[in-house]
Amino acid sequence: MDVNLILAGVSIVLFLLFIAFFGYLIYHQRQVEPDEKPASGVELLEQHYAPGATVAQPTPYWVAPIPAAPDPLEVSANLDKKIAAGAVMLFALLGLVGGYFLLQVIPGPLNLRAQGAERQLEASIARGKNLYANFCFNCHGRLGLGNGENGVGDKPLPGKPLNKPDFRYDNLAGDPQKLAETEALIRLRITRGKANPAPNYSMPAWGDSEGGPLNTEQVNQLVAFIMRGSEADWQDIVSIRSRLDGSPSTIPDPGQPPAPPSGDVIAQQYCASCHSFDPNKPSTVSLAPNLARYGIEGPLNDQLKALKATGDPDWLYKWVANAPSIKPGIIMPVWLDKSGGQLDEASIRLVVTYLEGLGK
Repeated sequence: MDVNLILAGVSIVLFLLFIAFFGYLIYHQRQVEPDEKPASGVELLEQHYAPGATVAQPTPYWVAPIPAAPDPLEVSANLDKKIAAGAVMLFALLGLVGGYFLLQVIPGPLNLRAQGAERQLEASIARGKNLYANFCFNCHGRLGLGNGENGVGDKPLPGKPLNKPDFRYDNLAGDPQKLAETEALIRLRITRGKANPAPNYSMPAWGDSEGGPLNTEQVNQLVAFIMRGSEADWQDIVSIRSRLDGSPSTIPDPGQPPAPPSGDVIAQQYCASCHSFDPNKPSTVSLAPNLARYGIEGPLNDQLKALKATGDPDWLYKWVANAPSIKPGIIMPVWLDKSGGQLDEASIRLVVTYLEGLGK
């Protein structure tokens, strides 16, 4: 059960208990104290002194009668007013606290949590839209259609389409698993990028955890824009670029394709979290072998040795691409994208070439 719902219920119960408690106090006081007409003036004096009682003074004159002491009933009445005022303030405070918790759990437009989440999402989409216009526009286009749009020289842009039904939150909301998988895919691709063999363009890694310029929150904002941005938001990209470039009709120019990463760069990016490539340093994961001399030492386990002994020229490629298929239960993940990994065939072959040269 949601904790806010529990707190709201407890607040309501406490509020009702306080009302019942103070109602009982008022009722009890009326029962134990008789109804008496408040005394004033001369009547007040007669309650405490005999009629005409005076005090002798060291003068030949008589003075006025001694004033009466404060009436206990009058004091009690003032105390009742203070208690009632305090009770009202206490009830108001408890009502505000209870109302705050209630507004976080009740359904509908008055739900504070839903309103806050909606405003946060709107802010994330707006910031993601600006990030897209600054960083993604040249490859993925003004409308997010990627290679469905033409750039300079009427050539298709190199980026993949991002503004497409397969990425739309509204189309995925009915399938939570597919929604989560799609969101994870977009976030991973933005964070880590994707290497492609020349002369194709490679998508750089944008996440700061992979050496890029965007922190985790900025990556989340881009994901929010791609998945939840409206067509009007995509149309706004042109307006944002017009302010940046000074021309609303600027056609994206992706520039020269970035050089594809070499095998050592890919290995450091994806493999160094477990393996060591320094002969003087152990691997981060104890079960992961040190690969610094792999080019001259060759395979390090029986299954891979057997695969190499078959004469298959792709023995090492097959191992890096999908090691669990060769040695079930191994902690090394699947890397080939066609099998659910993160690297394409060209990138894995670059890693294999790098490994074959280590130690030579």
